[in-house]
Amino acid sequence: MSNFLFVNGQIRAQESKLLNVNRLDRMIGAKTPEEAFRVFVELQYSEYFDDNIEPKDFAKVIQQGLKETRKLIVSGTENAPGLQILWLRFDINNLKRALKLKYLEGKTSIEDFSEEGGFSDLGNLNQKFLEEVVFEGKTRKELPDLLKNVVDRTEAILAEHDKAFRFVEYALDQAYFATLNIIVKKSISPFLKELFAFMVDRINFRNLARSIFILEEPLVDATWIGFGNVAFTSIQEIKTVQNFIAWTSQTRFSEIGKELDETLSKEENLVKIEKSLDAAYQKFLDQSVLGEIGSIQIPFAYFERRLRNARLLRFVMFAKFHDINSEEIYKTLAHF
Repeated sequence: MSNFLFVNGQIRAQESKLLNVNRLDRMIGAKTPEEAFRVFVELQYSEYFDDNIEPKDFAKVIQQGLKETRKLIVSGTENAPGLQILWLRFDINNLKRALKLKYLEGKTSIEDFSEEGGFSDLGNLNQKFLEEVVFEGKTRKELPDLLKNVVDRTEAILAEHDKAFRFVEYALDQAYFATLNIIVKKSISPFLKELFAFMVDRINFRNLARSIFILEEPLVDATWIGFGNVAFTSIQEIKTVQNFIAWTSQTRFSEIGKELDETLSKEENLVKIEKSLDAAYQKFLDQSVLGEIGSIQIPFAYFERRLRNARLLRFVMFAKFHDINSEEIYKTLAHF
């Protein structure tokens, strides 16, 4: 508990600087990108400003803020094992991107390790590490065994599935959740156990929805994560939108099913699902920190809020630079 008390105090002091409705409205209503960018000074980004920083550098400033937040949490908690639930998802993204470069694009190295290049610097694996593991075939003890096993089997997976890279992604997702399961089992935190179950149910719900609404086919069993509250056997007969909507009443996301409408397009319903899942996750985290002082919930929820803030800030600044009017910005934000 002592590991979290100090860093949680620092986090609580920073929460007032998070993006709120008032600040967001001012950014959206700003007449120029420069005017919108001034709001950044009121947030957690003022320390990164100097005479060389310009509004066009907004993406770099936002990313630096996320990196500093990660650094604060890692150093303040001695990188508590439970926080790997946060960092490993960025590693999974980076592994997928690096393997795509190698096997789909024929690259021999990572030429652009940046957000624009499809990578994130918020995980544990940096560019050098990824190049050694993916392109040079080296073994690094920092990479969890289950993930390393998928990297080593990538060629075999592609050969088995007619070079369909999505099966490599499925295998990495399975390895990711299996790794998290090991971490959670070793933890004494009830929150992490509840969080893990929520994450599994959420991704299974999302994958099934995408399969039914977009692909219009039953879910491939390779995508089903087996650590949740719903068994794969219970969803194998779901093949239509009607089947899916009826099934939702049996899940923790039953309220989402009530929002769906068969008269709407499949795309519109899927947007509803994605937005509602994100809202449910945020609600879960918000409730988890109530009354807490020295627990892992606080840095966990704070980092997730910083990520959400970053997405909103990037979009609004991008919109301002492309002269998108306020009304259109608000319409798009309704889907965030």
